[in-house]
Order: sequence, then C-alpha cells, then structure tokens
Amino acid sequence: MQHLWTRREFLTKLGMAAGAIGMLNHFRSPSVFAREERMELFEVKQVADGIYAAIAVPQHKVNCNAAVIMNEDGVVVVDTHSKPSAARALVKSIAEITRKPVRQVINTHFHWDHWQGNEAYSALFPDIEIIASQATRENMTNPNAGNGGLGSIERQLKTLPEEIAQLQADLAKASNAEVRSRLESALQQTMAYLGELKGLKPALPTLTFERSLTLYKQGREIRLLFLGRAHTSGDLFVYLPKEKILVTGDCIIDWMPFLDDGYPEEWVKTLDEVEKLDFTTMIMGHGQVAGRDRLVFLRSFLADLIVAVKKAAADGATLDEIKRHVPDQLAPQYEQGMSKYPRGQYRERIGGNIEAVYTKVIRKG
Repeated sequence: MQHLWTRREFLTKLGMAAGAIGMLNHFRSPSVFAREERMELFEVKQVADGIYAAIAVPQHKVNCNAAVIMNEDGVVVVDTHSKPSAARALVKSIAEITRKPVRQVINTHFHWDHWQGNEAYSALFPDIEIIASQATRENMTNPNAGNGGLGSIERQLKTLPEEIAQLQADLAKASNAEVRSRLESALQQTMAYLGELKGLKPALPTLTFERSLTLYKQGREIRLLFLGRAHTSGDLFVYLPKEKILVTGDCIIDWMPFLDDGYPEEWVKTLDEVEKLDFTTMIMGHGQVAGRDRLVFLRSFLADLIVAVKKAAADGATLDEIKRHVPDQLAPQYEQGMSKYPRGQYRERIGGNIEAVYTKVIRKG
C-alpha cells in the first residue's frame, strides 16, 4: 500500500535531501571547481598513447595550445602559455594523468603567449630544462625583437592600463547584454593578466640548438627541428616519428596567421620542408588537432596572398587599394576556413597580412 507523506514528513525528507546535496557539494567542490576552472582555459585531449594536446579555449587574453608528452622518466611540455597561472592549471591537469615530474619544457618561438608561463615550471620543477632554438632565445632577450620577449613584457606593462581604460569606457557605453558580458569578461581577463605581468619573473631557455636536437626518452624519440624562418626567425617543430605526430607552434594554426614578425616567402618554403616529414597528426599553436590538410591550406593561402599583393603592386595599386580589393579576391577560397573561432578571423587579420606582405616582400622592409 502506498504511503502518503504528511506535510511535516515531506519537509523533513526535503531538508535531509538538501543537506545531503550540500554535503556532497562540500566534499566535491574543491576538485570539481578546480577542474571547471581549468576547463575554462584548456580542453585536454589524448592524441596517442602518452601524448596529449591541451587545446586553449579562445579568450580575449589568448593562451597557446600545449603538447604534453609522457615518458618513463617524466614529462615533456611544449609551450607554456601567456601567464604562469595558465601553466599551473595545466600542471594540475597533468598531475591527474601521471605523478611523474615535468623534466623538459620546449618553447616553439618567442611570442608572449607561448613562453611567459615558463616561470611556473621553473618554480615547480627546479631541475627543469627549458629548450628553444638559439634564435628564439636571442629574440627573447632582444628588446626590439617584436611581439614577444623581455622587451614585449615592458611594452605590455605600459599599454595594458590604456587597454583597461578603453574596455571600461566601452563597457560603460554598452547597452546590449551580450556585448556587456563579452566586455566584462575581457576586462576581468585583462586586469588579472596585468596583475600577473607585474610580478612576472621570466624564465629563459637553458638549452638551445641551431638546426636540430633529438631527445631519446626510453623508446620515444622526440626531434626538435629548425627548418627555416617562417612565423618568426627561430620557429621549431617537435616531431615524433614513431607516432607520426608534429607539434607546430604558430607556423601552422587553425586561424589566420600573424605575419608581423614573419618572413612570408620563406614561410612558404619552410612549409615545403615540413611537408617532407612523415606525419599524420598536428598539434598546432592555436585551434584543434588537425591532419596534413591544414598545412596545405595555410601554405596555399600564404602563397596566393603573396602572388595577389605582388600582382596588384606591379599593376600600380597603392597599399590602401590593395587592402580594399585583395580580401574579396581571396575570400571565396579562404574566408570560411580562416574564420572558425571568435579570434583570428579572416576579415580581422587580412588587412594586417596584406600590409606585412607589402612591407616585407614588395618594399623589402
């Protein structure tokens, strides 16, 4: 026979259930909240046995992707994001997979979003090796190198307060709820980033190489290759021949490339060299894990962009005229594939790409 609860019984049972849920949340919340916080930064995906990709969630203050390579004696991490807190978050995710320490960190190039987290690894693992190409280390210490290195830290410290003031002004004028939410998030990220940058203790590479370096990790071969100038003057690729995996840094990404510190014509030739490697999977500097087709797509874009700018300039077009016409000319083939994410979209960057090619290829600047 069904028992019908009295009002008092019902409230008692309800209170007990609420208490149980509260206790459950109490015991689970630290790890659950920590995991949720990390998921706002990264999605960790297994790519092969013992190899993971930490895919950075696109944010206003961008982080790069990282590759995590498990070995018998420890862990190798490729690229360390824009700030130490992001690096520490990834270390917590690594600790959920293995208790082994991080032995080596590899920086693919000198841009701020790929190495400013080095500090966290040096603090957590005092004997760690930080590896980069010799050109990348030189760029990190050259105050005029470009969009990264020690000079960039100083420049960001000067410009970030202005960026914060502009975000605050934009937020005060915003009436749309979606726009307000986006601006509030950007403001919060920028203020937190400035706070970290003020206390940053940059950790530079402790081991460099000119052309190649191979790490042998008890059955796993990890080749570090400099194949030519491309996104910067010191880009390295991390190649695992047995697993047929390539870690590309920003030489290959899933959104529009950044050419300001790059060498457009040499970049195409470097990608020709990359294509000679026997790999099937790429962990890129930004965007999802991809196959070889993304390499072909990006190389094709760069080559076609250079040809279009050269032709327009040869026909007598000014830079402003080229910026007006070339984006629509290339859009049918490239806009959709270059506009998958909120950041780095085709229309956002094509003007800067054109100007970089014009300056570096036409004017030889």
